[in-house]
Amino acid sequence: MADPTPTWTDRVWQPVTRGTGSRADRAVPHEDRIDQPDRWRKTGGRVLVRDLFHFDVPDRFISRAFEVMEANKQHTFVVLTENAARMRALVHQREAGMREYAAKFDVLADEGMRTSPGAEAARARAAKPPAHIWLGVQVTDQRTAEARVPALLETPAATRFVVCEPLTGPVDLHDYLTELRDVTHPYSDAPEDAVVDGMVRHGDQWHRTERLHWVVAGGGHGPNSRPLHPRWARDLRDACARHAVPFHFTGWGDYLTAPVVDDPGFSGGRSYAHPLNGSRCAAALREPGPSRTFRSGSWRQMKPGDRTRSGLWLLDEDTIAVRVGRKDAGRELDGRTHDALPSLPQPTSTAA
Repeated sequence: MADPTPTWTDRVWQPVTRGTGSRADRAVPHEDRIDQPDRWRKTGGRVLVRDLFHFDVPDRFISRAFEVMEANKQHTFVVLTENAARMRALVHQREAGMREYAAKFDVLADEGMRTSPGAEAARARAAKPPAHIWLGVQVTDQRTAEARVPALLETPAATRFVVCEPLTGPVDLHDYLTELRDVTHPYSDAPEDAVVDGMVRHGDQWHRTERLHWVVAGGGHGPNSRPLHPRWARDLRDACARHAVPFHFTGWGDYLTAPVVDDPGFSGGRSYAHPLNGSRCAAALREPGPSRTFRSGSWRQMKPGDRTRSGLWLLDEDTIAVRVGRKDAGRELDGRTHDALPSLPQPTSTAA
């Protein structure tokens, strides 16, 4: 079954697909799909490309996919991967090849060839990555962010983005969003114009040379999905707002949260209002009794980390998550949707 199109793209191109069940960690490249963009009649929009840099995909197949993307400038290709290090290596290799090709024109004896449209086009391409190919990494928590985002920032790209989905823990992207930072320990002795962690020193400040241009975040869905704490989503939204970086919230996933308050009228002494219908419910668990059945047991107050078969999950002392399904959970964060996107490049050609 084809992947659904997420809210932050307009269509999905799948030259590579993932396995299912026990083979979910494998990827399959499809030669018969590699030239699909050449045949699309509808032009424009953002095209999601997943798993292109999976280790099961040969280098030559990835190179061919990039050739197809570069030839179809009427679309914006949004390339998402978990394999940031491989993406960095292969994109650097590709960009080096572009520079080597352009340099060949400079040593030609014929001046007409040195100044031909082909030579100028090669030099322009070698000077910067294509504006219509965006590169991004998928992260789920701070550990995966710290492992993948630095590699992304070291990858040549016109637009870089991070998809924090499914978000299973807090993610701090401040250092990858900020353009300025004071010079402090441990790099206070760095000389002028030194480059450290993607930032260059000018006087008493570091100036970021490469940064993130877009952040997408949302919760997960499915039988093994985990709740998204509102604080994690708000922190990402607010960080993007501080640094003028577009933020797109895909939704809560399968859970909605509600505050838990002291309420002696309910078992366990605490309750919450159901996030869909507002009915008051006990934030309590029933434990097995002497007969080792729940029927003979007593109720106790839920503790952080407790979860029930009915779809309750206490995230912290004051926040409970209720499984309601992705459709009912919706996409509103603090009463509004967040659909910000980077600007699309102007199309320079049209499809046949």
